Amino acid sequence: MTYAEFQKLLLLADRMIASSAPRKAEYGRGYHMGIQIHFNNAQPGSLPDHYSIAEIARRNGCRNVHAFARGYRDGCMGLKPEYTG
Repeated sequence: MTYAEFQKLLLLADRMIASSAPRKAEYGRGYHMGIQIHFNNAQPGSLPDHYSIAEIARRNGCRNVHAFARGYRDGCMGLKPEYTG
Protein backbone atom coordinates (compact mmCIF):
# COMPACT_ATOMS: atom_id res chain seq x y z
CA MET A 1 0.00 0.00 0.00
CA THR A 2 1.39 3.37 -0.97
CA TYR A 3 1.22 6.45 1.23
CA ALA A 4 -1.28 8.06 -1.17
CA GLU A 5 -3.59 5.03 -0.92
CA PHE A 6 -3.26 5.14 2.86
CA GLN A 7 -4.22 8.83 2.94
CA LYS A 8 -7.21 8.17 0.68
CA LEU A 9 -8.48 5.46 3.04
CA LEU A 10 -8.01 7.76 6.05
CA LEU A 11 -10.07 10.40 4.26
CA LEU A 12 -12.86 7.90 3.62
CA ALA A 13 -12.82 6.94 7.30
CA ASP A 14 -12.94 10.60 8.33
CA ARG A 15 -16.00 11.11 6.14
CA MET A 16 -17.69 8.19 7.88
CA ILE A 17 -16.81 9.63 11.29
CA ALA A 18 -18.41 12.93 10.29
CA SER A 19 -21.62 11.08 9.43
CA SER A 20 -24.68 11.70 11.56
CA ALA A 21 -25.35 7.94 11.82
CA PRO A 22 -23.79 6.76 15.12
CA ARG A 23 -22.95 3.23 13.99
CA LYS A 24 -21.43 4.42 10.73
CA ALA A 25 -19.34 6.94 12.66
CA GLU A 26 -18.11 4.23 15.05
CA TYR A 27 -17.26 1.97 12.12
CA GLY A 28 -15.23 4.87 10.70
CA ARG A 29 -13.43 5.40 14.02
CA GLY A 30 -12.54 1.73 14.20
CA TYR A 31 -11.46 1.67 10.57
CA HIS A 32 -9.29 4.75 11.07
CA MET A 33 -7.40 3.03 13.90
CA GLY A 34 -7.20 -0.28 12.06
CA ILE A 35 -5.85 1.09 8.78
CA GLN A 36 -3.10 2.90 10.66
CA ILE A 37 -2.07 -0.40 12.23
CA HIS A 38 -2.20 -2.11 8.84
CA PHE A 39 -0.03 0.58 7.24
CA ASN A 40 2.56 0.56 10.05
CA ASN A 41 2.51 -3.17 10.91
CA ALA A 42 5.40 -5.26 9.70
CA GLN A 43 3.50 -8.49 10.51
CA PRO A 44 0.13 -8.37 8.75
CA GLY A 45 -0.82 -11.85 9.98
CA SER A 46 -0.86 -10.84 13.63
CA LEU A 47 -4.26 -9.22 14.04
CA PRO A 48 -5.95 -8.80 17.43
CA ASP A 49 -8.97 -11.00 18.15
CA HIS A 50 -12.52 -9.71 18.47
CA TYR A 51 -12.36 -9.53 22.28
CA SER A 52 -9.27 -7.32 22.16
CA ILE A 53 -10.95 -5.05 19.62
CA ALA A 54 -14.09 -4.81 21.75
CA GLU A 55 -11.96 -3.85 24.76
CA ILE A 56 -10.30 -1.08 22.73
CA ALA A 57 -13.77 0.19 21.78
CA ARG A 58 -14.95 0.16 25.38
CA ARG A 59 -11.89 2.10 26.55
CA ASN A 60 -12.66 4.75 23.92
CA GLY A 61 -16.22 5.12 25.25
CA CYS A 62 -17.81 3.56 22.16
CA ARG A 63 -21.53 2.74 22.41
CA ASN A 64 -21.62 0.77 19.17
CA VAL A 65 -18.86 -1.67 20.01
CA HIS A 66 -19.65 -4.13 17.22
CA ALA A 67 -19.57 -1.47 14.50
CA PHE A 68 -16.24 -0.18 15.88
CA ALA A 69 -14.84 -3.72 16.01
CA ARG A 70 -15.93 -4.45 12.42
CA GLY A 71 -14.29 -1.24 11.21
CA TYR A 72 -11.14 -1.93 13.18
CA ARG A 73 -10.89 -5.47 11.80
CA ASP A 74 -11.50 -4.29 8.21
CA GLY A 75 -8.83 -1.61 8.63
CA CYS A 76 -6.30 -4.04 10.09
CA MET A 77 -6.88 -6.34 7.13
CA GLY A 78 -6.37 -3.48 4.67
CA LEU A 79 -9.86 -3.74 3.20
CA LYS A 80 -11.72 -0.81 1.67
CA PRO A 81 -14.09 0.73 4.24
CA GLU A 82 -17.63 -0.43 3.63
CA TYR A 83 -20.25 0.09 6.29
CA THR A 84 -23.13 -2.35 5.80
CA GLY A 85 -25.42 -1.06 8.55
